[in-house]
Amino acid sequence: MDFATAPVHHVRDALRELSLRGVTRVVASLPTLPAPDLLAAVRRLAPLVREGALAGLHLEGPFLSRHRCGAQSAEDVLEPGSDRSRRLLESLVQAGSPDHVGPDAQAIVAMTYAPELEGAEWVDRTLFAAGILPSPGHTDATEAEFSTALQRWTGMQTLGLGGTGQHRRPAVTHLFNAMPGFHHRAPGPVPAALRAAARGDLRVELVADGLHVDPGVILDVLRLVPGAVCVVSDASAATDAPAGTYTLGAVTIETTGNNSNTGTGRTTAPRVAGQPTLASGAVALDGALRHLLGWGVPPELAVPAVSTTPALTLPSARRASGWVEWDWDAENGTIAPGPPAVVVPPGVPGLDGAP
Repeated sequence: MDFATAPVHHVRDALRELSLRGVTRVVASLPTLPAPDLLAAVRRLAPLVREGALAGLHLEGPFLSRHRCGAQSAEDVLEPGSDRSRRLLESLVQAGSPDHVGPDAQAIVAMTYAPELEGAEWVDRTLFAAGILPSPGHTDATEAEFSTALQRWTGMQTLGLGGTGQHRRPAVTHLFNAMPGFHHRAPGPVPAALRAAARGDLRVELVADGLHVDPGVILDVLRLVPGAVCVVSDASAATDAPAGTYTLGAVTIETTGNNSNTGTGRTTAPRVAGQPTLASGAVALDGALRHLLGWGVPPELAVPAVSTTPALTLPSARRASGWVEWDWDAENGTIAPGPPAVVVPPGVPGLDGAP
């Protein structure tokens, strides 16, 4: 499903299919697009957030490093310090919450951007004030630049800008991908992100398809910062799709079609047409969980990474409407009738395949 271009009724069909597979809450990611198209996509999908069909919108751009665009449209990448960029971000915030009824009503829950760019501090303040989490990613930041951004975010959270909530923390967009790799003399953002995650100041996303990140590295990160890892699908229109070409916003991607969602090995991720660049994932979240378990990740690490930890990035009003209703103070979860998915005993007609 390409959320950026699909009509609303197709989005509803995709969400219904995902719910049947146990994926009860979906944050729709919108890639970097021409400004009018990005605004139109937010306006089209924001009502689905307000009615509860979507858990929120994630904007992957347009304030990205031109050196780390990945599969994003380089032509539509903008510098955050320009007047044009300021007008666009203000319009996006308005489109995400046209009625100004509080941070929890903001349809946009996160924005990926490169924190080292000139004008990034203004982006920080605008996002926090609107209740939108900054998500560092598609970045060419050095360790020092990344650490400076972390200090800014910590200060803004201390000030309580936007009422972002006690449990909400920025999350690094697909850690390791579209950023400098770790080197012992030029560490880059990865070790700074992991240190911040260990302190509880940050969460990190991982794409668990076996191609974006090696399975052994995923297990290492889960052991290093348990409770701070959000496994994401990074799924695109090529998910569970036959071989062919598909759209990722303004970019054409292609896949061989070997995107099994039931196996436990490595899948074939889409790539930018005619290029070796990985272009999103092709495994839905239920398939990512199967991968994790198949790679030997203990369930006590794998299950929270695809459920309760990602839920912490959502506004509080949207957490309770998911699969697990969590008592944060008592640290005690309950599963009960009412939420979109419930646990039922074997043999219940119509719910577990029983006649």
